Amino acid sequence: MSEEKTIPGRRQKQAGYYCIVALSVALMFLGKWIPPFAPEITPVGMGVLGVFLGVVILWSTVGGSIWPSILGIIALGCTGYTNVTGAVSTSLGSFMVFNMICVTAMVAALTTTGADVKMANWLISRKAWEGKPYLFTLAFLFSFFLISALTMAFAMIFVCWTILRKTADQVGVSMRHPYFVLMTIYSVIATSLGEFVIPFKGWQYALCNAFLANAGVEVNFGIYIVTTLLMGVIMILLLVSAMRFLFRVDLTPLQNYHAPETAAGSHKLTGGQKATMAVLIISMILSIGTNYLQGDSLPARIVTALGLPGIFGIAVVFLCVIKNREGKPILDFGKVMSGMVWGPILLVGVATCLSSALTAADCGFMAFFSRVLGPVMDGKPVAFVYAFIIIIACVLTNIASNMGIGMMMIPIAVPICAAAGCNMNVAAIVCIYSACYGFILPGAAAVSPLMYSNPDLTKREILSYTTFTVVLYIVIGCIIFPILDMLLR
Repeated sequence: MSEEKTIPGRRQKQAGYYCIVALSVALMFLGKWIPPFAPEITPVGMGVLGVFLGVVILWSTVGGSIWPSILGIIALGCTGYTNVTGAVSTSLGSFMVFNMICVTAMVAALTTTGADVKMANWLISRKAWEGKPYLFTLAFLFSFFLISALTMAFAMIFVCWTILRKTADQVGVSMRHPYFVLMTIYSVIATSLGEFVIPFKGWQYALCNAFLANAGVEVNFGIYIVTTLLMGVIMILLLVSAMRFLFRVDLTPLQNYHAPETAAGSHKLTGGQKATMAVLIISMILSIGTNYLQGDSLPARIVTALGLPGIFGIAVVFLCVIKNREGKPILDFGKVMSGMVWGPILLVGVATCLSSALTAADCGFMAFFSRVLGPVMDGKPVAFVYAFIIIIACVLTNIASNMGIGMMMIPIAVPICAAAGCNMNVAAIVCIYSACYGFILPGAAAVSPLMYSNPDLTKREILSYTTFTVVLYIVIGCIIFPILDMLLR
């Protein structure tokens, strides 16, 4: 009987799924026949807009990014902006796709060897945290924040939760204790904030390129990384302070915490793990150097000649050439590629192609936004403009896909920021980073469904604490970004 009851519900879900797919596909292939809503916008522009909206809807609702991205490339080739061959070449032939494959391979080499887990266990097992609940909490969150900056948040979340469960067992409480409920959510936030720091590993990289296409300004990776590191540290400090002074969580059980005993040398990194980490860090530092090293000096000429593709490509080649004690390459590229997560890579490719199409003169969108938004924001203070972008981005990204909302916000935000005289490096960070705070609803980001599927959490707890986090970011962002804008003038 119960099975019979579930069949109509399943059919209803399937019908809704196919309705969304049909609507999105219609937008992607029939958009150019929709009458333009402004004189500046051309039929080609409406076709590109239809592809963009269709892809964003699919990314945000049906789950997955591989087949919507592939369909988006084909649909873009039918708009008149380019042909399918040109769309494939622009998307999959983008240097950004190459860069992301290289960085993902290095990160995978680091995580598959277990180096991230070793680092996490070493940091958490320090005797200095015993009997000091708040120090333990800060050390825990900061540790995973920093490790996720070099790896991926998704995998680190499970490591966090495993350690938290062991800690709860040790101190004699359940995971439903208010402290562990809060830490289960905080660990998702801390690891995600860490992953946001380095933009080369995920969809944030596509937004960097979209900002370049719209504003004609390259994102300064040095400023971006330093700012997101600072924002992450501030957010974690404030979240832990809220645990103590606002939520008044009882930390008495943590007084009994004892660092786990581990075998001697169990946390020691192997030569291959150290080499992978060193190459990853060095390549990131050199990538920042592309923004700063200029002139005729030898380092400047080398970095300029290589560019990001050369830097990341050489890093991967080095790890493939160097062998460990067993005579195997440190980076087994074939093995890593077999487990490569292609969704984000394809997403970056199609997002790069669409961002270029949306800003093309043939489409007319930039002329439209400049005419409509320029006079509205002209004369408005920089702080007002940043607050407007932060609030709109945070609200929308928790309703739909953070990647999709980021792509939508950039063409709108660029003319606003230009009219207000904003520092465009700061404007880029505001647009990209604000789209990252998609924690509240299940469809907002990849990590959100993890929280909603965790049996130790209730929906009310998730909604309450994640909403508090997003509101806290809005307040802090509205203060820090205008100050940063003034400092960089």
